[in-house]
Amino acid sequence: MHLVLLGAQTEAIDELADLGHTLTVLYTERNLGLVERSADRIALRGFVPSYDCPELAWSALLHLGVADEVDAVIPLHEMAVVSASVLNRLLGLAERIDPRTAMAGRDKAFQKSLWSARGVPTARFRTVTNTPRSLDELRASMGDLRGPFVVKPPALGGTRLVTSCANPPEVFEVLRDTPELRHAVIEERQPGDEWHFDGTLVGGRIESFMVSRYLAPLIETKSGRTNCSIAYPVGRNPGLYAEARAFAQSAVDALMGTWGVFHLEVFGGPGNFVAGELAWRPSGALASLTALHTIGVNLWGAHARLLAGEEVTPGTPAPDSVVGFACLPVQPGARNGIRQSDIEALEGVRHVRMKIGVGETMGEPVSSTVCVAMVLVEAPDLESLELRIEDACRRTRELHAELSG
Repeated sequence: MHLVLLGAQTEAIDELADLGHTLTVLYTERNLGLVERSADRIALRGFVPSYDCPELAWSALLHLGVADEVDAVIPLHEMAVVSASVLNRLLGLAERIDPRTAMAGRDKAFQKSLWSARGVPTARFRTVTNTPRSLDELRASMGDLRGPFVVKPPALGGTRLVTSCANPPEVFEVLRDTPELRHAVIEERQPGDEWHFDGTLVGGRIESFMVSRYLAPLIETKSGRTNCSIAYPVGRNPGLYAEARAFAQSAVDALMGTWGVFHLEVFGGPGNFVAGELAWRPSGALASLTALHTIGVNLWGAHARLLAGEEVTPGTPAPDSVVGFACLPVQPGARNGIRQSDIEALEGVRHVRMKIGVGETMGEPVSSTVCVAMVLVEAPDLESLELRIEDACRRTRELHAELSG
């Protein structure tokens, strides 16, 4: 088949090319390097300024001369899911994710309204579509919501522009001072741990499934913590997996999901899970490698296969250890002095993906995946894994003090 990939992920490109599919990749500037490295696996490529405007992708396909030759458009970026669903409908192609379902996985208020209607526990929320003119106007919009609050855009990812506020005056200040939040979601902040449930969907039914827990809620990446996660082995946690799978299935059903991979963020804990956000794509950072070790499935490869109409056959999970990932911290404003070999020497590190090269200036952590490197960490048990990840983050800060400046 001739498949259009809206976005670029190495695992997905390799998976589909190995199956013999002809690939056209539409990419943004951020993905140019990856596309160039995969040039021998791609038939055609075309630049798009953004993934979230279907007309830009349609234009590229018209100018490449393949708009009438495409068998499916597959999204490989969170912002591409709605665009791909619209293109599949416009081009008369099979819809593995229809536009309404795609929107339910993109708009955070829309999905919460669907969850509430189906009895899936989730945070209470309100939306504003213009900046409130006064604190009194904001209070009227917020109704009986109780603080603390989280203020966020309705359809971005990676904690971009997400802010925690203690009270309505703080919410008003954030909305007043942030033009990008003229249209925003205000929700009650949920207490407790933050988890993520990642799995494959086959005809609406969850097949492969992984339960992971963030070492700190992602909102805390705004105040110095880093994005770190540990995956729970299936065989050692049967009760947790049974409850989490049932909860995830109810959340997916409410949003009408049928095919592909989902990433569901959840608060609370066993017996008291509360749905946070869901996206129709694999989790970020190194969650795909975590899943390969934990449940025998590479999530990006599975996502591409399922949306192309291919089957997914899980491999054998690694039985004797547990893994997680960490986004190692940056030192904003400094030039990075940490080399890949420095990170590879940290205890338990099994894979390193450098994000900032030696000599490059490190920016502010504006999203949860801003880091000097992403690492996969291995340990014999969950307690040891958590300690190794925390130690890797601590040691990275020490290395910045020694080497970065």
